[in-house]
Amino acid sequence: MKKFFSLFLVFAISIVFGQKTLDAKILTTDNDSLTVKIRVRTNAFDPNLLYVTSFNTKVTTVDENGKKSKIEIPKIKELSLVDFNGKKRFFINKSDDHKVLLERMYDNDNVEWFRNYSSTMGGENANDFLFNKKTNKGVGFIYFTGLPKKRLKEFFADEPEMLKIVDEIRKDGGFSNTSDYDDAMIGILESFDKIKNNK
Repeated sequence: MKKFFSLFLVFAISIVFGQKTLDAKILTTDNDSLTVKIRVRTNAFDPNLLYVTSFNTKVTTVDENGKKSKIEIPKIKELSLVDFNGKKRFFINKSDDHKVLLERMYDNDNVEWFRNYSSTMGGENANDFLFNKKTNKGVGFIYFTGLPKKRLKEFFADEPEMLKIVDEIRKDGGFSNTSDYDDAMIGILESFDKIKNNK
């Protein structure tokens, strides 16, 4: 019972004390550009850790008088913001049902990479999706389990040079934090683009 109460207390604190606002730019499906403040949540123990799930299925704007309004996700084409760590981030409405904003991690002529966030007890999880624009093939995986070498090799099978690049990823395929993982993935995708563009 004590354990359950402690978990509930942590969750309640994260809800109450983690609410903030961020400046955001929204492009609607009618191609209207909006500059707004949106309500977001952060981690109770790391106030700079933005929870994307606080706005990826429902955007709440706050005006200068504190009045709140909701913008339904199907009406949003793109949303961009600078998070509490100073990183510029882009979100687009590209889910199958157009009801969830996906974070655009990388997008170039040959390949694109998106991240989808979902809520968990007191936090959130994320799934990554890569799409090869040349072969029209995609692959999805859970990002915090590390880079899946076998699946990446299948994904890049149209370019034999990529197999060696994937093999050179550190043995365990895992990383100490998300930024290391993201940097490694971007490096792989940039290598793929370079190979394709040099042909």
